Amino acid sequence: MVELTYLNLSGASFSGKIPPQLGNLTKLDALDLSFNWLITNGDVEWISQLSTLKFLGLSYIDFSKASNLMQVLTSLPLLSSLRLRYCRLQNIHCFSLSSFNYSSFLSRIQLLDLSQNQLSGPIPKAFQNMTSLKYLYLSSNQFTAIFEGGISTFIGNNCGLKELDLSWNSDLGGDVFGSHMNESMGCSGHDFQVLKFEGTSLRTKIPVDWLGKFKNLKSIDLRKSGIYGPIPASLGNLSSLEYLDLSSNALIGVIPSSIGRLFNLRELNLKENRLEEVGDECFIQLANLKVLDISRNLLKSILTEAAFANLSELHSLSIGHNELLSLDMKPNWIPPFQLTWLAAGSCVSCFGSQFPQWLQTQKSLEDLVLSNMSISSAIPTWLTLQNLTTLDLSHNQMVGPLFTAIVDQMPNLKNLFLKDNRINDSLLSSLCKLKNLFNLDLSNNRLSGMVQGCLLTPNLYFLDLSSNNFSGTFPYSHGNLSNIRQLYLRNNNFEGSVPIVLKNSKYLDVLDLEGNKFSGNIPTWVGNNLGTLVFLRLRGNFFNGTIPSTLCKLTNLQMLDLAHNQLQGRIPPNLNNFNRMTRRETYGYYLECRNTNLDNEEFCFGGEESVVQHIKSSDFNYSMTQLKSLMVNIDLSKNYLVGFIPSEIILLKGLFGLNLSHNNLTGTIPTGIGEMEALESLDLSFNRLSGPIPRSISELNTLGVLKLSHNNLSGEIPREGHLSTFNEVSSFDNNPYLCGEPLPMKCAIENPSEPPLKNIDNLDQEDDKWEKRLLYIMIVLGYIVGFWAVVGTLILKKSWRNAYFKFVDEVNYKVHAAMQWSVEMLKGRICFRK
Repeated sequence: MVELTYLNLSGASFSGKIPPQLGNLTKLDALDLSFNWLITNGDVEWISQLSTLKFLGLSYIDFSKASNLMQVLTSLPLLSSLRLRYCRLQNIHCFSLSSFNYSSFLSRIQLLDLSQNQLSGPIPKAFQNMTSLKYLYLSSNQFTAIFEGGISTFIGNNCGLKELDLSWNSDLGGDVFGSHMNESMGCSGHDFQVLKFEGTSLRTKIPVDWLGKFKNLKSIDLRKSGIYGPIPASLGNLSSLEYLDLSSNALIGVIPSSIGRLFNLRELNLKENRLEEVGDECFIQLANLKVLDISRNLLKSILTEAAFANLSELHSLSIGHNELLSLDMKPNWIPPFQLTWLAAGSCVSCFGSQFPQWLQTQKSLEDLVLSNMSISSAIPTWLTLQNLTTLDLSHNQMVGPLFTAIVDQMPNLKNLFLKDNRINDSLLSSLCKLKNLFNLDLSNNRLSGMVQGCLLTPNLYFLDLSSNNFSGTFPYSHGNLSNIRQLYLRNNNFEGSVPIVLKNSKYLDVLDLEGNKFSGNIPTWVGNNLGTLVFLRLRGNFFNGTIPSTLCKLTNLQMLDLAHNQLQGRIPPNLNNFNRMTRRETYGYYLECRNTNLDNEEFCFGGEESVVQHIKSSDFNYSMTQLKSLMVNIDLSKNYLVGFIPSEIILLKGLFGLNLSHNNLTGTIPTGIGEMEALESLDLSFNRLSGPIPRSISELNTLGVLKLSHNNLSGEIPREGHLSTFNEVSSFDNNPYLCGEPLPMKCAIENPSEPPLKNIDNLDQEDDKWEKRLLYIMIVLGYIVGFWAVVGTLILKKSWRNAYFKFVDEVNYKVHAAMQWSVEMLKGRICFRK
């Protein structure tokens, strides 16, 4: 197709190598191969044949091996738009050129996208020569500083620039805006519209005087950029602004009323700051506003109906986590808007303890979050929300049965969160009518009875029934949890074996069965089938048998807790298969989130879910968000395990906690235990370990808890390095042959590396035991040899055998006669005495 001028193959799922025959299309104006699975071995020469190209899209293609990529691209005389997003480019690919072609390329380029690469250091000065630039995207790299003069000079001298994206360069800070903000720009007019700096380290106040020069500015995104101080009132002068995101910073004081002059504003996000006051006038004139988020501040104001009187376009409202914020609405108020998203969790004073009556007017509502608001009333009959997909009423004071009302009035629910209430409903089967239920959290209530299998559908993604009074066996005949990700059943009265309904749950990340009455062996299919498991907690049950070696196939495992059971046998040796535990810097558990209809909001299912972990001699509640990177732990304590501690355990360099206490382990502590450099808690107490304490333990600089008591350890306690900080006797006591500080027993030997000799009495006792054993062995051997010497001879020699039995008969006759004589003599003596 040599006459082709436009070819767009982006996002078509093509794979394999890029065919160099594309270079034959010499009349192409635009070529887009982005967002495929294409690969290249560094061969990019075919691009140089496309001399008429104006637009080239090569995003998501790995060009790390193409050292001459930029030389080829800068040779294209008409190229003005170039997209190289996520191409694994480094500085050597982009900034090592000084030829005329490179300068000419920069002077004519209008769109340049180098985002999501590996570019680092200061942004090169060559970018100041991009006089034709309109769109520059450098987000998600590793830039640390901007060129001299800051973006003030850069934008001021590029009169056509419309969009600048430097977001998610986490170390980008310093004098970013430059010291020339007050100087006049080199352009009489400027069409600058979009500024993105989220995820950077600006650590400055909002440069509103400088921003005020750009009358056409439509979007400002400074989320998580480290800005601080008050929101300047002059921000209200940016009359063209449509999108303003200042969330997750350190802003203080008042939300200025001048915000109300931004008549074109569509999205306003001020969440997660320290703002304290807001008035009705801030929002009353924002007729185009669609998204409003003022959650997670310190607001203590009262908003009336007037604040929302003109917000007819509003569809997403987040006011939660402002404990002193109040909404003063009349019972018969009819809002001008139709919300799809309302999040008011932890806004205790917003509605009182009742459902606000104006909710009955919201027919389009899809997501409703009213958690932690002291709601004690039942679901009102007028609250009929046919379109509702997410309902969160967690952390309230709701009582009595309510499942039937929820199912009847909200039949399209996909996500139901009722955690931490006082619900005593036992009609769990009514929830089976919610055919599209994805996420269900009923934990910390007073629910009882048995769980019905109809509730366990392939749609279920997240299920938490923990801390209730459920009993019986977990259903297995009618359930199907093939797509479940997280299952929490802890602190109930479930019985039977590990729920076999999980056997095909190949996506399961979290399995928590703690504190039930599960019993039997840990099935081998847990390790064979559940390959994605990250957290496995079977603590506090009645499991017996051995720990199956198949558990070591769980390469993603980050927490293994089998404590307080009746497990026997040895610890499996191939612990180094736990890949996440072998890395010092773990990426941690990936908690999946879904984007809601609120563009700048994420709802992470399980994000508030907590796991109780026994570590450092205490129970701690870790949220799933914390567990992503903080907790890598093995706890096998209080079982009946025997044998040695596997030497492979020292390869778990990412392990934070190791508890093998209260077992029957023997042998020595692995000498290389100091290589487990991430250990913060080590408990080997109440075992039968012997030998010296390895000196390498002193290299564990992060160790906070050490328990080696109640063993048979010997020798002097090492006091080098970090080990010298453990001065509690309880860490080492009840080891009869251990000496040195902090124990009161002093070491009698000069060489601390040699264990002290056992006392002489003990040695004599051991010698006596060996002598007795040797005597018994000799007696048994003598008996065996004598027996077969006689019997064997009699079997082989018939004449000897006849003589032997004749001899036996004679002996028996003489013995019998002697016994008769003895009896007669005894009778005579008795008679004589009488």
